[in-house]
Amino acid sequence: MVRRLTAGVVFFSVRIVWGYSVMLPKLSKAVCGLSAAADMAELGTAMASAAQELGFVSFNITIDKRHAVELMEEPLLTTWSREDLLAYSRDDWAAKDPLLQSAVQRETPFLWSAEGWRTSGHCEYSEYLALNGIAGGATVPLGGGPGKLGAMTFLAVSDDALTADSLHATNVLALFALARVQVLREGITLQSRAPDPLQSLSRRQVDILHWVAEGKTNREIAVIMGSTLSTINYHLEQIRQKLGVSNRTSAAALYKGVGAPRG
Repeated sequence: MVRRLTAGVVFFSVRIVWGYSVMLPKLSKAVCGLSAAADMAELGTAMASAAQELGFVSFNITIDKRHAVELMEEPLLTTWSREDLLAYSRDDWAAKDPLLQSAVQRETPFLWSAEGWRTSGHCEYSEYLALNGIAGGATVPLGGGPGKLGAMTFLAVSDDALTADSLHATNVLALFALARVQVLREGITLQSRAPDPLQSLSRRQVDILHWVAEGKTNREIAVIMGSTLSTINYHLEQIRQKLGVSNRTSAAALYKGVGAPRG
């Protein structure tokens, strides 16, 4: 009995590790694509690629809506055609769509299937999915607080994508996409600090520039640093070229504005 239980635990653990080992590279690639998106159009393209990477054929994301029907009538980003969305509205599916109701009522991500809707009594919706070649999908509720509805849904044509690993991956992807949407909407740019131009100088050149900024002549600097005038002149020419300035006065002004590099 103990041996059988141990074997079962080992098998279950191997299955989990194998699932994550297969899914993580795909999820990593998908997240990188979303991170690189510079605007909403690029984000939509990246999301479409990400959905396919995880085994889905399409996606739909909608946030900050007040009514459930708006999740289908006014999506933020989607790969669903305009004709499909209009047909959904024209045929009044919002009133009989169990997925739409689940998306606004549930708080945690969930998997669903056409067969599952059929066995739970939603035969008409199950037939609607089957007619469109949809086997199932994953839905991540994205409610933004009281009075705000949102959800992201991924559709699959095969049951292969309907696994616990896929659900975890779509949850991560949806939350990351939501964060990226907020960044793009608010015009936030992640800018690195401008490089310090003095970092291109050697320690000796920084010391020479320091004395230039102190008002010392080239000859005085040579004496202070125990060097020759020609050597100081050579370094000053290198400093000028590296900093892209035309004379020692401009170099000194740049030094005072930036400050000496540390280290």
